[in-house]
Amino acid sequence: MILNGNSLILQLGKEDTYGTAVTPTNQVRVSSESLKPVYNKVDEGLLTGGRGASRKEIMSLKTEGDISTLARPDEVGLFFKAALGVENVSGNKHTFTALGTALSDSLPSLTAICDRKVDKFVYKGLKINSLSFSAAPEDYLKLDVSFVGREEATGGSLAELTPSSLKSFKFRHGKVKLAGTEVADITNINFTYNNNLDAETQTTSTGLYFKEPEPGKREITTELEMLYTTGTEAYRASYYKTDAQVGIELDFVSDETFGSSDTPYSLKIMIPCNQCSDASANMTGADSTKQTMSFEAVDNLTDELITVELVNDRAEAY
Repeated sequence: MILNGNSLILQLGKEDTYGTAVTPTNQVRVSSESLKPVYNKVDEGLLTGGRGASRKEIMSLKTEGDISTLARPDEVGLFFKAALGVENVSGNKHTFTALGTALSDSLPSLTAICDRKVDKFVYKGLKINSLSFSAAPEDYLKLDVSFVGREEATGGSLAELTPSSLKSFKFRHGKVKLAGTEVADITNINFTYNNNLDAETQTTSTGLYFKEPEPGKREITTELEMLYTTGTEAYRASYYKTDAQVGIELDFVSDETFGSSDTPYSLKIMIPCNQCSDASANMTGADSTKQTMSFEAVDNLTDELITVELVNDRAEAY
């Protein structure tokens, strides 16, 4: 029998204790997944006196991999909770901010169960190393999530779950603001949040595994492509040719609503302090000329590094 990738079932749940599997709470449809164990096998490095290399032994074990999916209003909150670490709920608004640096601060971990039909594989202690999305014309808001974890097991059990029936956010739902003013004619949006997890610290107390990974310096990058105009050239002059800081806001408002007041599902990402690291608008052909601007978030120690507001029909925390 030849297995078809369309048969994959992927379920996720937030762990109460790092590395201890939980019953999944979300079934997420993905376009691809690459979760796998990584066994670091080291040879003895000795001369064998024979014709081949010396034997190898397993020195450490972890898991890693990515999933690619779409940003749905009811699912994306779990990913932002696991990536940023802090959530506050007021009614139907979920506000996510970046985890602090206190010794007691720890990112949430997830359990994933992948039913690949040959077996059900359980990945415990998954933490999000990076989360990124891209939005292009005539397309969905695509979400890529990169994990590192503790170990893989087999023989897991799927929960009785149903994937989300909501529509994904789309490019046409999006708006971009620089310094509080909407930028016209955006043609592409790319956003990445990187935790730079310390995932390879092995000590005498961890045995085969590594210490629970925690975030290092958070890196947030935003790349905006826009039609080249006198207005966008002014952005290049204001932000690339100077050391000025600028706030970026990415807004997505769905055409689906919920509740008696017909509240739209929405996602708002606010990064108050950014500096432009690159800006170009070269004419390389007969097509319309576009300007690409790359921004990196900086910490001003007073504002939140990043704030994500998600409005949906869920009233409890993720």
